[in-house]
Amino acid sequence: MSHKKEPSRQAHYPFRLEIQTRWSDNDMFGHLNNVVYQRFFEHIVVKFLTGPCDLDLMSAPVITFAAESSCRFLKPLSYPTPVVAGICIDHLGRTSARYGLALFEAGCDEAAAEGHWIHVFVDRASQRPVPIPDAVRAVLEAHRRIS
Repeated sequence: MSHKKEPSRQAHYPFRLEIQTRWSDNDMFGHLNNVVYQRFFEHIVVKFLTGPCDLDLMSAPVITFAAESSCRFLKPLSYPTPVVAGICIDHLGRTSARYGLALFEAGCDEAAAEGHWIHVFVDRASQRPVPIPDAVRAVLEAHRRIS
């Protein structure tokens, strides 16, 4: 018996933003090229880290390294329709966090793509894992996945 997982809803992701698609995002089949989904995931992660987390990625003593990423494609997205990207925290460790990510067609509550990133927090100088700074940890805690 197959247990197909239901796609996520926008409400599962406490931090969301709209991203305008571009003509060049489409591939020859008329939908967003696969790599664009990862770029949109990167965009929301960066906006989350530099926004609510208030992390200066260019000069902070603690920065993030991507350790893992994935994307599960559920239905195609296309230009010119905007995309809503969502992020939540699925898991929080001592030195790492797993972000739950999703992309939604604007006006649609069901995810068109779901994925995750795992970021390891590292000391900029040594590039070795360090505990997540307390201020960042508090924001991550506040953005845990809403079920």
